[in-house]
Amino acid sequence: MKVLLLGSGGRESALAYKLRKSSLLKGLKVFPGNGGFPQKEILPKDSFNLKDKLSTVSFIQKEKFDLVVVGPEEPLVDGIADWLDEVGIPCFGPSKYCAQLEGSKDFAKTLMKEFGVPTARYETFNDYESAKSYLEKEGVPIVIKADGLAAGKGVTVCFQMQEALQALKEIFLDNKFGASGSKVVIEEFMQGEEASIFAICDGANFIILPALQDHKRAFDGDQGPNTGGMGAYCPAPVATEKVYEQVRKEVFQPMLDGLKKKGFPYKGLLYAGLMVDKSGYARVVEFNCRFGDPETQSLMLLIEDDLLEIFMQAANGNLKKNEISLRSGSSCIIVLAAKGYPNDYVKNIELNLKESNSKDVKVFHAGTAIKEEKLISTGGRILGISSYSSNLRSAIENAYSYLRENPQADSFYRSDIGHRAL
Repeated sequence: MKVLLLGSGGRESALAYKLRKSSLLKGLKVFPGNGGFPQKEILPKDSFNLKDKLSTVSFIQKEKFDLVVVGPEEPLVDGIADWLDEVGIPCFGPSKYCAQLEGSKDFAKTLMKEFGVPTARYETFNDYESAKSYLEKEGVPIVIKADGLAAGKGVTVCFQMQEALQALKEIFLDNKFGASGSKVVIEEFMQGEEASIFAICDGANFIILPALQDHKRAFDGDQGPNTGGMGAYCPAPVATEKVYEQVRKEVFQPMLDGLKKKGFPYKGLLYAGLMVDKSGYARVVEFNCRFGDPETQSLMLLIEDDLLEIFMQAANGNLKKNEISLRSGSSCIIVLAAKGYPNDYVKNIELNLKESNSKDVKVFHAGTAIKEEKLISTGGRILGISSYSSNLRSAIENAYSYLRENPQADSFYRSDIGHRAL
């Protein structure tokens, strides 16, 4: 198969690593890619305009791709799966309607309520004043979410009223997130431990993948601002067999059944961000319509099955199995970020990377590019150091060993990834 992978981050680097292992792969191209991809895989920047239906579809048809794998959420929310469906090209990723599960917090909450999926109590607001009066009535702690896509930065968990009012002001009055902030969802603060569980879906059936735990805050001890994610590990022990069973029955099954009944079968990757309380009961914090970043960089080191085959089956609506083959053991990912991230960060850091001595340590590029034959940083999250081992402690130690042996200027990383499980 000739495969087109869309995206430019660490998630896409990890997906490409796994796709290249498939015996079904004839050729892989990536758009727009990053500095870690072989040059021969990266399509020229002017190949097509991902925001333009005609430009995108005609290029994919002309190049005769057999499957398109979509990494980031934006093209899915724009409707790329529908565009390709119209011309009979399989796409691993949900329709525009289904992608609203990530594209609109209010849409997701409305469907959860309708399908009986456990989640936090919430209200949606279209203006600052009514949101403010609700907030003052409810008090803190509370969670404030910009309705639309905000690159993982539109959610504020508020423990002080001042912080909550500031979050509302930024969304409604300062227009920090543009159109993504035209509506705000305010929801109850859920106590517990977070976990991410992904399911590969074919419209009716699904395969659950092992649970991961992401680290959202910038600094050790879960301090500092929220980020797109500073690291993750897999499998996360917070997801017991009881949690998997509950999530299967109360989260994924009702979502897939409900969407199918509405005439919009969910095909692709459905990501459930969960809060597991002390009694081991999980509620949905959010849904995403694609693989998580950085969780994917950890997950890909555990999957033994041919992922390309499974993606193609899901895209065509005919998954042949209901569980995935995994290596025993654990994996992790530690993000190397640019100094200042997630706010204004240092750019164009010249990177000096060595190959890892261990076959179980992989360096996945995220925000990198090749300029004048030099590898430089272009994003806030620069690299993901991923590692596999028979146990979590040694997987994590191996990743940190690589980082210590390969220091990079103007960068930082958390030194406590996986602390809840160790």
